[in-house]
Parts: sequence; structure tokens; C-alpha cells
Amino acid sequence: MKNTYVRFACALSLLGVIGTSQAMTLEETVQDAIINNPEFRAEVKRYHSFQSDVRGAESGYYPKIDLNAGIGYEEVDNQTIDNTGDGLTRKEASITVTQNLFNGFGDKNEIKRQEYRANAQAHSVISTANDVGLAMVQAYIDMLKEQELSQLAKDNMRTHQKILDQIIQRNNAGIGNQVEVDQARARLALAESNYAAAENNFYDAQARFRRTLGRNPDNMLVKPVFKFELPTTLEEATDIALKEHPTAKEANSDVAETKFQFKAADRFHLPRVDLEVERTFDENLAGVKGKNEYFQAMLRVRYNLYNGGRDSAGIDRTHHEYQAAVEVRDNTRRQIIENLRFAWNARTYVEKQLDFIEQHIKLTYDTLTGYRKQFTLGRRTLLDLLNTENEYYSATKNLITSEFELLNAEYRVLAGMGHLLPSLNINYDFIETKTVEALNK
Repeated sequence: MKNTYVRFACALSLLGVIGTSQAMTLEETVQDAIINNPEFRAEVKRYHSFQSDVRGAESGYYPKIDLNAGIGYEEVDNQTIDNTGDGLTRKEASITVTQNLFNGFGDKNEIKRQEYRANAQAHSVISTANDVGLAMVQAYIDMLKEQELSQLAKDNMRTHQKILDQIIQRNNAGIGNQVEVDQARARLALAESNYAAAENNFYDAQARFRRTLGRNPDNMLVKPVFKFELPTTLEEATDIALKEHPTAKEANSDVAETKFQFKAADRFHLPRVDLEVERTFDENLAGVKGKNEYFQAMLRVRYNLYNGGRDSAGIDRTHHEYQAAVEVRDNTRRQIIENLRFAWNARTYVEKQLDFIEQHIKLTYDTLTGYRKQFTLGRRTLLDLLNTENEYYSATKNLITSEFELLNAEYRVLAGMGHLLPSLNINYDFIETKTVEALNK
């Protein structure tokens, strides 16, 4: 587990997807969004700092070497020596090697704590990448949807323009009347208003796309086809999410970190044993002219008996932090389940709606085709035709919206289980690619 996710924190690469075509694909766009996302890159750098803390904790296993030196003037006045006014230049130098032998298992527990802390951050990196990836998927799908709706509104406006031209010709030929012309113009104005609103929605979607990716689309977007198998039941999807979602794994690592923090705090209730080896090189010490050197190797035991209750308070604090981490983990699980249920319900019910929408649009189109022929023959009024045109436009708009809502819900289910990035062929391999270059900018 550690190797897989730790390597991901260092680099992100896309395997098997190479942008050789002119159009932008969803996989390429999501990869680019993650690599260049400031929040993701900040999480990666934070992970690197936690790695340094692990190395710092491991230093407790190694000896400590101290070098001391000093030089100065010294006068001595005691029962044996009095060189007041005629002191010596005192010189000191020593080297001490200290190797800890036992400190209440503090180093062992601290290393474990820092490893779980770094591991939690590695999961946080993946969780952030998952969130950025889902945001990019939603912005990508939303932009495609608004693009199609804008084109639909434009086609609807052109249809009403043609109807108006036809009514004007009929009126000029003495077949129609001014009321029909006014009616057709009113519906054209409504279609133009709908087109303006659709254009506004499209540019809003483009702004969200730019915010997520960091730039406007380079080329046309390829509509993705959802080809991934999802679990057959919500319960199965929930079990997968609780085991594999990076946020759940991050919460589990946080609990493990606080557990070892609590264990590490107990070291203050146990003695500390050190091996100290020291060699000194002194000269003109204590008023005695000449060298004064010695060597010692000592086994030292230090055992604090009382320090005002600080150690007990620290243990109590870490115990409460462990309990808090458990509660945070449980709340995280609830949030994961809730988000997955929202996505699952959206997918289920939009899928049901699509069946009825498709039936509606088919019947509406058949009706519209018949009304157009009958209007030409004078068997249908202009109002009948215009109402059917608007009904067909609304039905088509609902169909486009529902299709993209279903696609969005399906990707949300993947993200809710923690499978979004693997499904898009974005792997967690330690490969020195442009991710590393981006991180070093």
C-alpha cells in the first residue's frame, strides 16, 4: 500500500493515452488538469515535507556526535593556586558520541507515527487528484452539454425564422393575415431570447472549464462514451468505496498516526539509557599549566520522577486526539456513503427518465412532421404548428440535458468509489514525466 501511493505523490503519468489527434479527449484533459492544479501540487509538496519528518524520526536510531571547543583567559585563586593578574590562556576541545539504547520505545513509535502521517498525506494527494479529476469531468461534460444546447437553440431560431418567412410570403400572396405574421414574429423573438440564454450558459460553462483546467480548450472536445462496468447494487458500490476511496484510506491512516502518537508519549514514563563516549583535549585548565586530557565511556540512565504532571497531561492529550481521529474517520465514511448515494440515485432515476423522454421526443417528432405537412395543406393552424415546434424543442432540450446528466452521474459513481482515475488510465507509477517538471516550476 505504502509503495503504491507514496510513488503517486511524487509523479503522475498517463499510460496508453497520447494526444496525437487535434481534438481534446476527456482522459488528456483530466490528466492535464491534475498535473497543473495548484492545490494538487501543494499537496504533493506537503507530502515531501512529511517524508522529511520520517527521516528525522529515523535519526533517533543513529548516534549523536558533538564537538565542543573554546579558548579564553582564566585566573584561579584557591587554596593551592593563586595566579591573579598572571592568568593562563585556557583551551578546551572535546568530542562526544552518544548512542541511545532505550527510550521507552519512543523512536520506534515516533517513526511509525511519522510513516502513517506521510501515508495519510499520500492518500490526501490521491484524494485531491480524484476531486480535481471529477471537477474536470463535470466541467468537460457541462461544456459539451451547453454547446449542444446552444446549437439546438440556434437551429430552433432558424426554424422559426423560416416559418416567419413562409408566413410573410403567404400574407403577401393574400393567403394569410397580419395576425399570423405577428404571432410568428413573437415566437421568433422567444427563440432568439432562448438562443441568447443558451449562449450565455455556454460561456459560463467555458469559464468553469477554464477555471478547472487553467486555460480554454485548445481544440474541440470529444464526447466521452462511458464504457466502464459499475456494481450491480448500491451496497456493493458502498463496500468498494469504504475500502478503496482515498479519503477513507486517509482517515484510517490518521487514526493509526494518532494511535502511535499516544504510544510514543508513554516514553516519558520509562527510563532513558544512553551510551556516552567522550574524549577531551584541554590545556592550562584550572590554573595548571600544561595538557589535561581524559577519555571516558559511560552507560547513563536517566529517569525523570516528577516534572509537574506535564507528561501525564501529554499522554491524556494524545489519547483524546486518537479518539477525535476515530470520530473524524466515522464522519468521513458517512460523507463518502452520502456522496455515493447521491450519485447512484441520480444515475438510477435519470436512466429511468430517459426511457420516457425518448418516447416523448419520438412521438412529438412524428406529430411535428404531420403538422408541418398539414399546415402546408391548410389543415392545421399556425398556432398548432408553433406550439408543436416549441414542444419538440423542449423535448429535445430535455433529452440532451438528461443524457449528459446520466453521463455525469456515472462518472460521479466512479469517483465516489475511488475508481475515477484508474478508469481513465491515470496510474500512480513513479515515472519522471511532465508532472515532476510541473512540480519543479
